[in-house]
Amino acid sequence: MKSSKSSFNILESIKNHIETLKPLLPKQAIVCIGEYSIKIFLKQPYVNKADTTLPILIGQSSDDIFKWIPKGFDPYLILGFEDMDIDTHFWYNVLPFISKDETLIEGLKKKPIEKLHSAIMVASVWDGIGSATLPALMSKFKASNINSLSIAILPSKIQPTDAYFNTLASLGMCASTDAATVLLIDRDHLENFEGVDRNGSLIKGNIIANYLVNLLLAKETLVQEISELSRTFNVKMYTVLLATGASIKIYGSVENMLNATLLKPLLNFDLSSASLLYVLLRMPMSLKDKLPRGKIELAIAGWFKEKANLKSIYITEPIYVEDTSDRIDVTLFIGGFETAKMFTDLDKKVKSLKSRAVEKGFIKEEDWQAIIKNLEEQKEQQTPS
Repeated sequence: MKSSKSSFNILESIKNHIETLKPLLPKQAIVCIGEYSIKIFLKQPYVNKADTTLPILIGQSSDDIFKWIPKGFDPYLILGFEDMDIDTHFWYNVLPFISKDETLIEGLKKKPIEKLHSAIMVASVWDGIGSATLPALMSKFKASNINSLSIAILPSKIQPTDAYFNTLASLGMCASTDAATVLLIDRDHLENFEGVDRNGSLIKGNIIANYLVNLLLAKETLVQEISELSRTFNVKMYTVLLATGASIKIYGSVENMLNATLLKPLLNFDLSSASLLYVLLRMPMSLKDKLPRGKIELAIAGWFKEKANLKSIYITEPIYVEDTSDRIDVTLFIGGFETAKMFTDLDKKVKSLKSRAVEKGFIKEEDWQAIIKNLEEQKEQQTPS
């Protein structure tokens, strides 16, 4: 028996060694679109796992992007619009070009992507590049059978009307895509965020978007799971509530952590109108027995019972990390909430700019009405029966 056990250990050791020699193929892509999104992404701790993640940066100028890249960061693909003879201020200038361009998809085909199954896209949708590129790439990924999750950063209240015109068009085009799963984040809320990370260090401002992306990439099945939830319930718009680096000793319970998420939302929305919930937690392995998944599920279901009439609650398997702290990251993806007022207000705000674009022949009235209709259909889906 001793000899057999020794042989087994040797064979297992050889097998493990062979596994380490196999090239790791990328399974996820992270696509940052626009200067604002790219600069957030390049803040440390940035994602730079070229073996499992493909970082793709798309902006006005590839030369500028290269200047922003910190030492040691190795992006897979950088795309710029500087050599194209197009105006990039409005979505309607960029859309015809980006819809036909296959640079990104062709670039992905140069990588052994047979295991690439998902993409996370982050875009500031107030500029022409972000507003047009996000829905265009969403459709391209769908055509390539790659699930995608889009984070759309909405403009600040102080930004001019053209920012809202681009934003409304982008959201309407996203809503027209069957596979759309769009996470809405308000820029003002993002920049006013304050929290702590897993080390207890302060997280302040838009760096929380970087922290969130790193968290999402840590869960390999996340995009696929949320995409399936979206298709099942025909819900395309989400937002997120966060409690980062929450110490169980300080908070005392999961319910108190959930209460904390309401103090710093990343979007103004009516929680009571929500219909879907997807929950992701990252927690120390040492808490696995103290806070089993079943106990967490009951705590979350109980907390939401009086707050929203949810059709579905999906709590994915937590990300367990080897950590000496007792800090937990809680991420609540809220879907199906009422968006009618937001879309109606945006439509009124951009009416004069839209009319001018139609008058000048930049867009057709019927094309704009099709965009608005997509958002109207979202409203109908979110109206309680």
